[in-house]
Amino acid sequence: MTEQELSLLHTESGLTAVWRGVNLYPASDPVEYARRKARVFSFLPRTLVFVPSVGLGYGIEELLSKLPQACAVLCVEAHQSVMAAAMAQGLPRDPRLFILRADDEEAVARTLREIGASRFRRVVEVPLCAGYRLAPAVYGRMRRALEDQVREYWRNRLTLIALGSLQVRNLFSNLSLFPRAGDFASLSTSMPVVVAGAGPSLDDFLPTLRAVRKEVILVAVDTALPRLSVESLPPDIVVALEAQTANLRDFLPPPARGTTLLACELSSHPSAARLFQDRVRFFSSEFAPLHLFARMAGARLLPCPFPALGSVGVAAVNAAMRLTSGEIFLTGLDFSYPRSVTHARGTPHHLMMLTDATRVSTADGSFFQAMAARRKAIVADKTGRPVQTDTVLKSYRESLKRMVFGAGARVMDAGSTGLDLGTPRISDKELKERVRGAKARAMPLAIDASPVCSAGSARAFIAAEEEILRRGDELLSAAIESGSPSGECISFIGDADYAWVHFPDAPEDDPPDRSFLARARAAVSYYRVRLRRLESFF
Repeated sequence: MTEQELSLLHTESGLTAVWRGVNLYPASDPVEYARRKARVFSFLPRTLVFVPSVGLGYGIEELLSKLPQACAVLCVEAHQSVMAAAMAQGLPRDPRLFILRADDEEAVARTLREIGASRFRRVVEVPLCAGYRLAPAVYGRMRRALEDQVREYWRNRLTLIALGSLQVRNLFSNLSLFPRAGDFASLSTSMPVVVAGAGPSLDDFLPTLRAVRKEVILVAVDTALPRLSVESLPPDIVVALEAQTANLRDFLPPPARGTTLLACELSSHPSAARLFQDRVRFFSSEFAPLHLFARMAGARLLPCPFPALGSVGVAAVNAAMRLTSGEIFLTGLDFSYPRSVTHARGTPHHLMMLTDATRVSTADGSFFQAMAARRKAIVADKTGRPVQTDTVLKSYRESLKRMVFGAGARVMDAGSTGLDLGTPRISDKELKERVRGAKARAMPLAIDASPVCSAGSARAFIAAEEEILRRGDELLSAAIESGSPSGECISFIGDADYAWVHFPDAPEDDPPDRSFLARARAAVSYYRVRLRRLESFF
């Protein structure tokens, strides 16, 4: 028997299989072995059961028979030989059962996205045979990918419950700024671009930045703006995502008129955009799968699309990659706490720590209190030394690595500390040489002053949305009175999903009950008032 051959062995109680020296089931009673393993597990509702290795399919029917409400079974087989043997024996068919042949975690994550991560609250691994021993690392990565995706969905869901309504309100308020604001897609340059985050490595990079400042386009996150301004290094573009007012201190005092453009997300707080007046360039990301975005796109009111990134540092890198096809240098994107420091000196967070310090409370006391509340991790930084980080920052780093994958040497890491960003590293000396070598062929930042839309277009869109809500108010009132929503009412609930994006109960999970309908009518009334007020701004 060669290594690639799978051997089926007959026993008194059924077939078993041996492959690569691994017995998938014990020879004494292979079928009952798998059935017994399936019976000993108990599950909570809304559990995704992950079965590493299909084996010969034994025990799957027993697993399905004891599943509680809203559960599903995902069987993944990493080896084609085992999968072929299982299919030859016959596998059960059930709408709750999903069987996948894959040897990488991305295929498993993609399958879960198709099934719908919102259906599940947890992932439980149930090995029904010893096939997982043929590729334990592969199956381990698959399980973690499933867990991460379910965790990410519910983290995003909790964020929407907390901030979804604010993001929608900001979006509508920013519509009133469109007639005098531009689209980020209208900006372009062939000059090298430096992206400055607010991490501690920004401090070390400032002398190099000062030496090359006139030969590069500087894109900075909002939190880095105060430090760069103090250093007389105002950025060409500052990027903002924050939906709350927490980052307004980053813009005090606001940059001198005519020096810096603000690139802000469509759902960011409008106070920042108002500070920059006609120097605003909007981009948009779908923070939730809302029908509103499709209507805005149809009305040509959806500015430059960005992926929903969550991190302003990652968004700044995305902005730079859209801005130029030339070289991009990253600094201040540490995604960790080197030397137990969170931000560069002179940033608002650092200044707040100094302000809070007293004779009995050190400047870094608030940092350690905040760190104690986070799930921490010690990982290797880009130099191989251990550094402290947390799960949120690690997820942002992974988003950045996925974004720059395939960019080759166009995106380079000039930071001295922090996590590996998945890009080539570059020394200060080489960076200066590259920038000066590109100087002769570089074109400066091209700025198109055209607005996102006219005042008439924005007003017409707001009026159309208000009419949708007016009709929806009537439909919801009738549904509450009758106790059952009509088909037109159900359709409206989908169309106006932004009005209840912050509700803890999503209408797509269950038919809307009277409680949901009553709260939806209150939300519709609220947004109708806001939209009517917005019309007066034009």
